[in-house]
This record gives sequence, C-alpha cells and structure tokens, in this order.
Amino acid sequence: MLKYDYKNAVNIGDVSLEDFEKVDFNGAYSNLMEKLNKGVIGFREIIYDDLNKYNDFKNEDGINVVVVGMGGSILGTMAIYYGLSLYNYNNAYFIDNSDPEKTLSILKKVDLNNSIIYIISKSGNTLETLVNYYLIKRKIEKLDSFKGDIIFITNGGKLKREAEKNNYKVYSIPENVPGRFSVFTVVGLAPLYSLGIDISKILEGAKYMDKLCQNKNIFKNPALLNGVIHYLHEKKGRSISVVMSYIERLKYFGEWYKQLFGESLGKNNNGLTPILSIGAKDQHSLLQLYMDGKKDKVITFITTEKYDLDEEITFEDINDEKISCNLSNIIKCEQIATEMALTQRGVPNVRITLDEIDEFSLGAMMYMYEMQVGFMGELYNIDAYNQPAVEEEKRICWKLIKECGNYGDR
Repeated sequence: MLKYDYKNAVNIGDVSLEDFEKVDFNGAYSNLMEKLNKGVIGFREIIYDDLNKYNDFKNEDGINVVVVGMGGSILGTMAIYYGLSLYNYNNAYFIDNSDPEKTLSILKKVDLNNSIIYIISKSGNTLETLVNYYLIKRKIEKLDSFKGDIIFITNGGKLKREAEKNNYKVYSIPENVPGRFSVFTVVGLAPLYSLGIDISKILEGAKYMDKLCQNKNIFKNPALLNGVIHYLHEKKGRSISVVMSYIERLKYFGEWYKQLFGESLGKNNNGLTPILSIGAKDQHSLLQLYMDGKKDKVITFITTEKYDLDEEITFEDINDEKISCNLSNIIKCEQIATEMALTQRGVPNVRITLDEIDEFSLGAMMYMYEMQVGFMGELYNIDAYNQPAVEEEKRICWKLIKECGNYGDR
C-alpha cells in the first residue's frame, strides 16, 4: 500500500488550494483517459495482460541474467530488482552504458555459458545497446560452444535483423507504449521473472493504483493531485523536482524517475528538472542548498513504515545520555526532522509512504508516476511520449562515429 501526503505543498510557496481552481485538471483527466481508453497510449492496458506468456522466461537457480539496454529499456527493471534485492546481487548483471571500464569489467567476470542474455531496444538501433551486444557476440564466438540463451526484445532496426539472421528468440514491445513507460511490458517483466521476482504482485500494485487514478475527485487521485501540485509550483518558479528517498535501495527508482520526468515533460520550455537525493546522506551535502538556497524546488520524500532489516541499538548521545531504539527509528526521525525544517523554511514538500518495500508497493508507486506524467503532459499541452530533442544528439553522434572511429582519442 501507498500513502500520499500533500499538506506541506499547499499554503506554502504562494500555492494554495484556491489555485487549483485556475488549473483545468478535469480537462487533463478527461484527455488522458480518452487516450488510454482508445489505446492511443498503451501503458495502462498492458498491466491487464495475461501473465501466462511469461512462462517462456522461467529460469533455473544459479543461472545468470544479463540485461543489456539503455534508458527505458533497462532502468525500470533495475529500479524493481535493486529495490527488492536487499543488496544481494547474486546473478544479475546490467549493462547500460558505453563506459568501457564498466562493460568490460562485467564481461570479464560473468559466465555467458551460464546466462540468459537479454538484448533490449525498442528501435533496435540504440547505439550503446548495439555496441554492447557486439562485445558479447565477440566473446561468445570465442567459446568452443555456447550453452547460454540470448533473447532479443526489439521491434526493428539493426538488432532485429541481427536476431533473425542468427535465429535468436525475438519478442516485441507494444508500439503504443513508449520506452520509458515499458517496465510493465516484456521489457521489464521478462528479465524480472527470470530473476525470480513475483511479477504478478508488481502488476497487482499497478492495478490497485490504476483504480485510484481513475477517480475524478482530485483529492482521491494521488497521481493527478501530485501532478497538479508540481505543475502549480513550476508555474511559480519552482522548476526543480527533488525525490529524496529515505530507502537507499530505491536509488535506481530515482534513476528511472529522472528519465520519466525529464524526457517526458522537458519540451517547449516546460518541465521540471528531476534530481535524486538519498536520505540521510544528502542531509550532509545538499540539505543546506535545499533549505537556504534558491526557493526553486519541490521535494518529494519517500519513506516506509517497515524496513526488512532492523535492529535495536543502545548508544550514548552527545550529552552522554543513553538512548535505546531501533535503527529504523533513527532514519525515520531524520526524515521527519528534514521535512519539518524544510517546511519552516517555506520549501514545499510532499511525502510518499510505503507500508513496506515489496513488489506490490513498487508496482503501485511506479504506475502512479507514469499516470502523473501523463496528466502533466495534458496540463502542459505537450506530447509526453516522444523525445525529439534527444534524436538530434543521436544523429550527431552517429555522424561523428562514422567519420572517425577513434574520435574519442583525439
């Protein structure tokens, strides 16, 4: 379950409940629902898909799972996997960049003969994914025989042609689901299933949130409410959205949220700059800025009622007085203190509280953010599902690589 508290984001920073009347959130709601109902955008319908098709991706204990992708092809999978894994990263390897040190270090230690390898790119032409696939292909070709499995998840381009040429398994992504919204498709669910994660509970959480998000009452619809709050504050000059998680293993949720927010809403001079902070670490680095710097931020706290690992500790405080409490009480007090201090300084903030960090809660929270971005796209009157500016960088990069394969050495 998930609780959403917005009290510190209204009547603070020049935004009040009366300002809601100036926003056509009913129109945003109707427009998004029409697109979802007609299948123009498909990130809702896929959470109701039949899960039997994922039986093909069942894995045996001890088999490595290697996921090769970039951006929306891998960040959602990483967010859920690392969010659930309690720092026990036994047989999962994520290759998601063109940094040669990272990629080659992983490929040196992973046994590809004992691996399911996912190559994921919706377009089939993603540069980093293509290069990393060729690195893996070259390593496989040096083996006497390859006993692992390669699965391509792509809709076309060079990677699909490569898969068909080599008779690899190929699965497609619904065309009406943009990459950064695709965690609940085969993109995320297939590798997660191979990693032994209960994907049915992830979708149960998403469906639970979907019911809330279909409520026309803004105060019973957390995605719409959070979207309107961020929209109003952005119009008042608070153009930075900070997610401050007091659950460190949700770091990759923050990475996923940055892409979702940045790539979806950063258009036509609109959008909020997403920033990830980890509590209580960033209280000792960024909190000074958040409290005493420019008042251009909206903070979202993420916390939990229950930490899976906890322990009671007795220690002496700075006045040599003994204190006995659970470790979880310490970080909860730090979160509450930060929230109170920011509120006193006039920094608007909201709080998302998870009952616990499990498949259900992560599915619900990630779906809430997908819906929030959908609503905000309607408020801004932009297409939240494309990324035209990014395509220009890709065009330039391919041109440079073709002109000079050793450009980076110049």
